[in-house]
Parts: sequence; structure tokens; C-alpha cells
Amino acid sequence: MNRRHMLRVALAPALVVGLGTACSEPQPRVGGADVVDPGSPASPTPSPTPSLPAAPLTGLPVSAPAVAERPAIAVPLRVSPSTTPSGLDAADLVYAEFAESDTLHLTAVFQSRDAAKVGPVTEIRPVDIRSVAVLRPFVGYAGGPTGFRAQFEDSGLAGVTPADDGGKVFKSDRTSTAALWKAAPKGAQPPTAFLDYASPGTALAGRDIAPAKELAVRVPGGPPMIWRYDPQKSVWVTRVGTAAITATSVMVLTMEYRTLNVRKPSPRSLPSAKVFGEGPAVAVSGPSSAKGKWRKPGQEMVCNVIGPDGDLLHPLPGNTWLIYVPATAKVTVR
Repeated sequence: MNRRHMLRVALAPALVVGLGTACSEPQPRVGGADVVDPGSPASPTPSPTPSLPAAPLTGLPVSAPAVAERPAIAVPLRVSPSTTPSGLDAADLVYAEFAESDTLHLTAVFQSRDAAKVGPVTEIRPVDIRSVAVLRPFVGYAGGPTGFRAQFEDSGLAGVTPADDGGKVFKSDRTSTAALWKAAPKGAQPPTAFLDYASPGTALAGRDIAPAKELAVRVPGGPPMIWRYDPQKSVWVTRVGTAAITATSVMVLTMEYRTLNVRKPSPRSLPSAKVFGEGPAVAVSGPSSAKGKWRKPGQEMVCNVIGPDGDLLHPLPGNTWLIYVPATAKVTVR
């Protein structure tokens, strides 16, 4: 029964009683229709805004649902103090190893954001494979020593090099995420999240949190890395080569470094971080810092960073740098 019909039924007895009363007033009519009290207008129902899924490697909402389902892309970069690297700010994760000749060997992992230019792309090294194999990325790299390429093939990871891409993926020593995603195998799966990102009101650690505005990492024979917190943008800022780089969180993991003696294609010795095992960790995220421990049992296992209370650290959602340093490094937070 509609509202108009209901009102008419309710008014019927009153009209019958009032038929013999000279002062009864007729119901007003507009355009030949009875005027009926419409009642209070209903509030419009807002259209629900669909929530976007979180990117697995940043914890932030993706730009489109399909982005959350694409695989990760990994690219090793070699950076000296005079190098101008490309694409690092678009990476969800960056692993940093202190390499030979005052350089950094970086492994940039992209999943939620695109970079029109990434480089300088360098050779594959054991640290790349051991850091990212659990994420199952598609890797763009510039060849490498015979033994390192054999390790890559044994890992089961897919990848492409300038020698076999026909000029479609690499331009000189640079590439792009678009070209790498296009070259990646169809049906590749997105990576599994491994950092326990903070929800609103969650602290970096359960206890022993300290305020932080500067993180200094100094390794003998390596380029210094001085990160400073920008409270206006809520990011940590440093210089890598000649480029200014930002990160939401930075984690410094102390571990053993070994010397690898490479024979082919040319003899040389390389420092190499031993990323399996456990050791001390220092993390900054937002204006806070915490000390803890990292633990990575093997190649197919994630690297957990645990706080002083025995629980995982909770960095803020956003991009993260994980820096591997030897025991001789001096790491200070103030």
C-alpha cells in the first residue's frame, strides 16, 4: 500500500463524521489532485566508494585493482658517488649492498608504481638472488660472471638481459618497468607481503622506541649514507650517487661480509653480504627508531625484522630501504 493510499484510508472516518458540520473545510486540490503530506524527504543514499587493495610491498592502496595482481620486477643497479641513478624513488623496496671501489650494489624491486627509466642496470650477483627470490620477481639484469648466472638459473627466477632482448627492453644501461612487465611471463603471480605495516595508532615497536631525525651509516671503504627525516613530508631523505632519494622507512641489517673470488669471464674479488642467518637491526620509520634483530633462514624464506619485544617491527606503509652492512660499520641514530 503506498503512502498516498494509506493517508486516504486514515482520513476517511473523520470525513464521514464531519459531513453534517457546516464549518468543515474541503481538502485543497492542486491541478485536480489531492494534496498529500509527503512526509520528511528521505536522505539520499551515498554511493559506496570501492576500497582499493593494498600493494603487497608497501601496504598502501594501489592506483587500480589490476596493479595489486601484477608480479614484481627486480633490477640490480651499480651506483658510484658520481652516478645519477634513475627510478629508485618509484621502487617499493631497495636492498643495498656495499660493493667494491666505493660503490653500492642495489636491488630495486618495483610492483605498485612505474618508472619510465631505471638504471644503470648492472650484473646479477648472489645478493640479488638471495634477497628477492622469495618475492618471485621478473629480473632485468646485465649478465654477470659465469657462476652468478648459473646461480640465477638454478633459482628458478625468470629474467632478461641486453644480450637476449633484441633491443626491446634495454636502452644503453637503462630500462623501464613498462618494458620489463611486457617481457615478463604471462600469468606470473604478485609477491607475498613480508613487512608487517603499521595500522593507525600502531607504534614501530612494542617498547624501547626512540625519537629519530638522522640515521648515519658509515662503512670503511664505502660511500657514507646519511638519512635525515623530513617532518613536512614524513619521509627520510638521503643522496645516492648524485640523486636525492626518499624512503618511508629504512632498516639497517648488520651481517657477515665475505670475499668472492670470480674466475670467469675475468678474475676479480668481490665483497658479498651473507643474507642468510640473523643479526642486529636498526630501523627508522616516521620520526621513530627502534633496535631489534633480523632473521632470514634461507632463500625461500622472508627476512623478518623483529623488535625488542619479540614481535615484528611495524614500519609505516610506504617504500622501504634495507641496507646490508658489515660488522665494521658504524650505525648511529640521533
